[in-house]
Amino acid sequence: MFFDKIENLRKYAAVCPRLHVAADFLEKNELKELPLGRIDLADGVFVNVQEYETYPAPDKWEAHRKYADLQIVVTGDERMDGAPISDAEGGNGYSEEYDFELFDTCTGAFASVYGTPGVFVWFGPEDAHRPGLRHNTVKVKKAVFKIPV
Repeated sequence: MFFDKIENLRKYAAVCPRLHVAADFLEKNELKELPLGRIDLADGVFVNVQEYETYPAPDKWEAHRKYADLQIVVTGDERMDGAPISDAEGGNGYSEEYDFELFDTCTGAFASVYGTPGVFVWFGPEDAHRPGLRHNTVKVKKAVFKIPV
């Protein structure tokens, strides 16, 4: 897990070769203007644009194996927690079709990031994470780029 300002995204290209696809898209598109739903980009990269209400922190964590999440809050704000996947317990079984596993808890240390417009948060396959947690606002618009790793 790492986070930074969007203008620094290209500095992280060594982490994932396909990160440039998301960076190119962000340079050419205004996130606030994007319609809700899935937009396919290139090289297997896509973005899900969604609006939802944040929620109090339940002790449920998610993780992926095939894709990294590049999460960007467009409007509003939210807290996102990340922890090493090795500390996640009580998994319900990995779904290959949805590249998703839900865990009951994380037993070790975790980090919280406050997602606000202009910042990105990266969760790789080594990270369990809890996005969508209430911070200051209830309603959020967010773009989640799914990047094959």
